[in-house]
Amino acid sequence: MKTNFIRKPEASELIPQDEFVLERAIKLSNNEFASFIHNPLLDYDFIKENKELMRIDNNEIWHCILVTGEGYDFGILVNSEGSSYARYASFIPLLLLKEMQDGNKN
Repeated sequence: MKTNFIRKPEASELIPQDEFVLERAIKLSNNEFASFIHNPLLDYDFIKENKELMRIDNNEIWHCILVTGEGYDFGILVNSEGSSYARYASFIPLLLLKEMQDGNKN
């Protein structure tokens, strides 16, 4: 199991602060996803094709896409803010996302 440790963290860095709405999920091949997570600042067609979905609304809710890859147990939430690259990105375990979605069904 892995995580990112933050040196001398502020509370805002430890506790997620941003509410989000998942507008679309995009599943890439294993190789495409590996390339994306190693080079998130490159331009990608799948981001360009969905950039109209990504924004921050008047209620400060982030509208984003979820990028996943075959064989990975996590995804990357992306808000490109009109660009074709991952200008804003956040790691999210798929298990956590599934639990959140299951909780919304009740």
